[in-house]
Amino acid sequence: MAIVLFDHSWIIARLKDQVTSLKLVGGAADFDAAAESLKQKPAAFVLPNSERANQSTTGTMAVSQENTVRFAVVLAVQNLRDARGENAQADLLSLRTDIMSALLGWEPDEDADFKPIEFSGGRLLQLADRVLWWQDEFVTAHLLRSV
Repeated sequence: MAIVLFDHSWIIARLKDQVTSLKLVGGAADFDAAAESLKQKPAAFVLPNSERANQSTTGTMAVSQENTVRFAVVLAVQNLRDARGENAQADLLSLRTDIMSALLGWEPDEDADFKPIEFSGGRLLQLADRVLWWQDEFVTAHLLRSV
């Protein structure tokens, strides 16, 4: 069995397919550019967060470890009619609901035995230039095996 690592492009493709209200879905490189000048809103950016593997469960030369993968979906929403951000918050709620519906319980790669995606938390990043930036974090896990 080949080692399969988590690929963020799986999440990007899933969001593009399932959340049609997003004007832009990208990865880390797209997020870096968008932080300077975001042209399309609402937007979502899938970012790697962390990976942590448990100690191997085998006592032999073979390795079998559960690897927990955390990733973030950063959202940018804007409501030009709303300088205080209240309408943007309503737009954000709707968008987060759609994203959670697309991701929660979904197994990214069934062949690699990834566990269903779970939500692990969210937070406001900033409200600047009438753009509300929000980050939701998700977690999944899979086995890394050397045999």
